Amino acid sequence: MNEKELIKKCSQMDLRAQRAFYDLYYKDVFRLARRYLSDYHETEDVVVTVFNKALKNITHFEYRGKGSLKKWLNTIAINESIKSLKKIRPITYMEEVPENIPLQTSNVRIDIEIIHKILNTMPVGYRTVFNLYAIDQYSHSEIAETLNISRNTSKSQMLKARKYILHQLNKKKLYGTG
Repeated sequence: MNEKELIKKCSQMDLRAQRAFYDLYYKDVFRLARRYLSDYHETEDVVVTVFNKALKNITHFEYRGKGSLKKWLNTIAINESIKSLKKIRPITYMEEVPENIPLQTSNVRIDIEIIHKILNTMPVGYRTVFNLYAIDQYSHSEIAETLNISRNTSKSQMLKARKYILHQLNKKKLYGTG
């Protein structure tokens, strides 16, 4: 079943289509929410909310070609993840970060698990801005609007997130210092 058929059947409350929708997108939505949320149970709660909201509002969804359904669902997931972050604990935007970190390139290949661990230890403000900007490709203006912060705060948090990642890689001796 293609996206258009899936949307139509979900709009008609077809339970099989809704299950197919859930099965098709569950892993992607879970991974996306997990990048923002550090707790597994929090992530599961957000995933449930995302699918409930999507299925409730699918009749309002405007199909714009292949991939538009996934993009729409990802937008809901990002917004719900941020809403969950704000509800559970306020997002703090850190000022402190080690200053003496070389910003050079390296040919070292880094295990993705190490990156995930670093992202999970990152302060919530850094991680949220980093995810929105570097991974989900939001502009700093869009991030500012989404998080209700200034554009400059978004930019500075992104810079600090990069420095944080480099600092953590240096500590693990995975990024060259000279």
